[in-house]
Amino acid sequence: MRQKIGMLQGLIAASGTTANAGITGPDVFGLFNIFVGLMVTAAILTFVTGFVVWVVRLGIIGRQEGIRIMEWGVVILFVLVVLLAFVQYFTSHSQAVALLIAAVAAIFIGWIVIQVIKGGGEAKEEH
Repeated sequence: MRQKIGMLQGLIAASGTTANAGITGPDVFGLFNIFVGLMVTAAILTFVTGFVVWVVRLGIIGRQEGIRIMEWGVVILFVLVVLLAFVQYFTSHSQAVALLIAAVAAIFIGWIVIQVIKGGGEAKEEH
């Protein structure tokens, strides 16, 4: 029996997992990176589709539609690149970001407390 338990412990140690291992912050950011990569691919395909529409269609109205599709592709691509930069910053500076989030939350809670105190002294008059 001890031999089987020792083999099981060795297997768990070799796999590098424990019973309490859950999803961590880097795991979530890794999944977000995959999602952003898929969305960047979709944005590039949207831009290429708009370019093809612009080249193939004749007339002003058809070409304007192609230009609008290309604009959406560029906007989506820009937003995703900015989001990816934020995520990379969050993963590399997690303590600073946690401090920043805590400070913003404290300021927000303080603002709510001030609003409640300020509004609590006023009595509503009914006409």
